[in-house]
Amino acid sequence: MRRRLVSLRLVSLALLAALAGPALAQGPAGPPRVPTQWEEVNRSMSELLNDGHRIVAAAGPSFTLEKNGKYVACEVRSAGAVGAKRSTTSQCYRLN
Repeated sequence: MRRRLVSLRLVSLALLAALAGPALAQGPAGPPRVPTQWEEVNRSMSELLNDGHRIVAAAGPSFTLEKNGKYVACEVRSAGAVGAKRSTTSQCYRLN
């Protein structure tokens, strides 16, 4: 009798989990994604900083620059080891 009660509880829990799973996965839809300006800037990050932009955020090799309410996202790629013949480069994009 006890074994049957345990089996019945396990079946009930499994059925409940199976029915509740899809309901939990269906949450409210998120806001729609809208296009964002991502225009390449043909200047290095160094040139932008020398022209008055300032760093307002940084995460790893990514930097966000700002000047007069206009934002630019830049990524810096290191030349590698000290003394390497390659130079460090940056690629920047205007956000607004």
